[in-house]
Amino acid sequence: MAASEILKRIIENERISYNQLAKKMGIPRSQSLYDIRDGKIKNISHAYADRIRSVYPNYSRIWLLTGEGSMLMQREGQDSFPCGSEICITNDYKLVPMINMDAVGGMHSSNAVLDEPEYIIRRVAFNDAKEGDKCIQVSGDSMEPACPAGSIVLIRKVECWREYFGFGNIFVLLLKDGRRILKKVMKCDSNSQEYVTCVSLNKEYPVEDLPKDFIVGVWKVIKILVNKGW
Repeated sequence: MAASEILKRIIENERISYNQLAKKMGIPRSQSLYDIRDGKIKNISHAYADRIRSVYPNYSRIWLLTGEGSMLMQREGQDSFPCGSEICITNDYKLVPMINMDAVGGMHSSNAVLDEPEYIIRRVAFNDAKEGDKCIQVSGDSMEPACPAGSIVLIRKVECWREYFGFGNIFVLLLKDGRRILKKVMKCDSNSQEYVTCVSLNKEYPVEDLPKDFIVGVWKVIKILVNKGW
């Protein structure tokens, strides 16, 4: 979704004008908003997204920056839950904390959210969740069709991944540069001691080997919740 369409949807959803939005955001002149509207500015910057969310905090930061996923962090009318690391159990499913972070499919792509403290934005219902599980949103298209942009993945930390990775599964990998990538991880045939092979489900993206020393954390994807209009 283009930045102009993102801004248009905010204007329509809030039932305000571009000038009114500029005033709420504390922008002295609204020309930049019109530049976005007219397609002269192609992307909403991180600083601009922060200004919008300072006025309307329910808009998803990932959606503002990329146009991917759901527009609002929490569906209108949905109950909210207190923050905490524990999983809330309700009837036959568990409400798992959803973190404000994203996992990007591309090996060389940047996350929509970087260098921000981690916090819970809402809770999502999953079966088979365990204590310590959490969920995050997917950005990028390299893991389509199984994990399309905007989908939510339930993830579980792999404590001893250097000893046993569980090849053939989809993982979220935290890298030394702070990025979180989403890949199917396979054994590296040429050098399994120092590398793992990262496979994209979207065949337009190449298979690449990743040094184990560049990985600082691993979470296994347990379940995938595809965006169907939440």
